[in-house]
Amino acid sequence: MRKLLVFQSDFGLSDGAVAAMYGVALSVDDSLRIYDLTHEIPPFDSFEASYRLLQAVPYWPEGTVFVTVVDPGVGSTRRSCVARTESGQYIVTPDNGTLSHIRRVIGIQEVREISEEVGRRKNSELSYTFHGRDIYAYTGALLASGRIAFEQIGKAYPPDEIVMLEGMFPLREGNTITGTIETLDVRFGSLWTNISRSAFEELGIQSGDLVDVSIFNGKTRAYRSFVEFSHTFADVQIGEPLLYINSMDHVALAINQGNFARAYNIGTRDPWRIVLTPKN
Repeated sequence: MRKLLVFQSDFGLSDGAVAAMYGVALSVDDSLRIYDLTHEIPPFDSFEASYRLLQAVPYWPEGTVFVTVVDPGVGSTRRSCVARTESGQYIVTPDNGTLSHIRRVIGIQEVREISEEVGRRKNSELSYTFHGRDIYAYTGALLASGRIAFEQIGKAYPPDEIVMLEGMFPLREGNTITGTIETLDVRFGSLWTNISRSAFEELGIQSGDLVDVSIFNGKTRAYRSFVEFSHTFADVQIGEPLLYINSMDHVALAINQGNFARAYNIGTRDPWRIVLTPKN
């Protein structure tokens, strides 16, 4: 039986919002095992919430229930939903882009809109601005505790209708692939892209090969060099750049024992792009 419940939000921990969500969940079932993914998502940043879900969800057991609340449209007509991933976890969330990375990389098997007749805390009907407490934590606890089945949450709708954020997929043209810099390996300044291992392998690049790497900020090229594709950082000299496959199974760019983003003043997401071409 499911008993694992994992919370993520942009609430921070300086007030009682997260504790209120814990309280609602434990009021449903005080034997739930509740964990935090993070509550430090930048305010309103559904892209970051989507990415951090991808970083964590695949490594939790089948049946784990995630509740992610980054909800700038709270109280509006945006859908509230629960998605079941292809690997068997559940994600309770506003359908505002936070499922984008999971859908792209893992896949969504089924998604259901939350019926407030089922998934709203009693006597919260006149509360419009804290659905994280009144709907998402409550629905997540019902599901994780086994009080309701996934099929009871509400009507199913096609996974193709899930809101997807822009810039999710790299572009392949001939022997060149163009992607986005989705985030940084924050502590070390490595650039993590949306180019998957499988997409990169289609270029035929082997470990030790040089790759023509360009990084653009809009139309301005901020970096260009031939960079070695390596398995790990120690394959190149300290201070040298390398292209590698990161822990998310996507292409990344780093400096061995350095900070690539700081060294070249590189940012993330639109309008930042990375272009890779095998060296002839």
